[in-house]
Amino acid sequence: MYSSGIAVGFESLAADLHLPFATLSELITYSVLAMGLSNLVWMPLALIFGKRPIVLVSMAMFLGGIIWSAVAKDFNSLLASRVFASFGYGSIESLGPSILADLFYERNYSSAMAIYAAFLSGGSQIGPVIAGYLIQAKGWRCFFILCAIIAAVNFLTTIFLLPETLYEVEPEPEVVDDIEKDVSSHVETVTRSDTRTEARAQMNYGTYWEDLWSLGISKEAEEKGVLKHFAYLFILPFPLLLVPGVLIASAMYGVVLGAVVSISTIAPDVFSPPPYLFSSADLGLFTFSSFAGILIAAPIAGPLTDRLSRWLRVRNNGFHKPEHRLPALILPFLICPVGLIVFGYTVANQQHYVRPAVGAAICAAGLTLVPSVMLSYVVDSYPRTSGEALVLVNASKNVVAFGLAKGSYSWMTQEGLEKMFYEFAGIEWAVLFLALPLYIFGPYVRRRTERLF
Repeated sequence: MYSSGIAVGFESLAADLHLPFATLSELITYSVLAMGLSNLVWMPLALIFGKRPIVLVSMAMFLGGIIWSAVAKDFNSLLASRVFASFGYGSIESLGPSILADLFYERNYSSAMAIYAAFLSGGSQIGPVIAGYLIQAKGWRCFFILCAIIAAVNFLTTIFLLPETLYEVEPEPEVVDDIEKDVSSHVETVTRSDTRTEARAQMNYGTYWEDLWSLGISKEAEEKGVLKHFAYLFILPFPLLLVPGVLIASAMYGVVLGAVVSISTIAPDVFSPPPYLFSSADLGLFTFSSFAGILIAAPIAGPLTDRLSRWLRVRNNGFHKPEHRLPALILPFLICPVGLIVFGYTVANQQHYVRPAVGAAICAAGLTLVPSVMLSYVVDSYPRTSGEALVLVNASKNVVAFGLAKGSYSWMTQEGLEKMFYEFAGIEWAVLFLALPLYIFGPYVRRRTERLF
């Protein structure tokens, strides 16, 4: 909401700061970049100090950045506050899927991810609707004040309702015989499962409250030293760029996100002049179409991925492969680029605003359809390094989205609006098509890389 909502207030900001829309678009694009790069810092800290305390620290940073945005006196101060706040809230992009991976079994993970992605992307689309009316009535600073109030409430509830999910596995005792080792491992797994089931059945609230306020560092950080372990964890994700699955997931998510960010970034410049003459409130209502697309896709994305995966597992004699999730990408491949074409064609030909709104809604559906597949695929493929893989995917996809959105104004000026979105659709089709070779060669690639990752 905070990240994208200000786009509908560009007209108000342009009047106050005396700047063109192309310059104001940096408030969105650099926010996206900071949000992605922050994952490279937050995840290593979470693996050292725990996910709960790092989430709370990042949320406090986010809240401070919003307050700074509300009182900023000029563009540079506002831009710096946006980067600071975005660096704070960016933590949840990796920690969110990582926490879900701690809590959910493989068979339900895609559905959980779809709900997570729906809230994350839904906020970015419903936020402009609220911002549009509020900025038109009270000015752009009031929008940031509202964001600060919501973030403060969210911060307080998180203090009491988010437990630590960084479970450290005890090392297994050494055994001589391989058969004995297998039996010991099986018994230990059953014992742990029974213990966790019993813990759920007999909830001890006293222990729960004690755990909320307990702080510490991981055993690896104690052994190696905090700074040395942080440096190791910071560097660890980068070799994963050599893994095709992680690289393709970054590209897919980045292009889909970049398309939605580009539409929201150029919308004020496209719809404010004649013939549309949109006000801030009108721009907010237009963005609601994207939220409608996310809302329709959300209940389809996760269940579709999970059910396809189960069906393919049955056909594969009950043996599950991460690639069983990939056929669900057929749906975004068929519809999301079409949404870009519809948006570009209808706006360029100045057709009724409902038509580009439909195109934007179809395009935005990819924000739940693609991550519910690709993030769960990455976690499923590399469970031992899933945290590092998620860090890299989220950082990389935001860099890709930043590049596409940052160049959208010059791209539109050079190619024209219609041709720009045709080319954008071609890029999206090409990237989503990479799911096919990944489905075919993915098992071979995983076998070759599993020793490393």
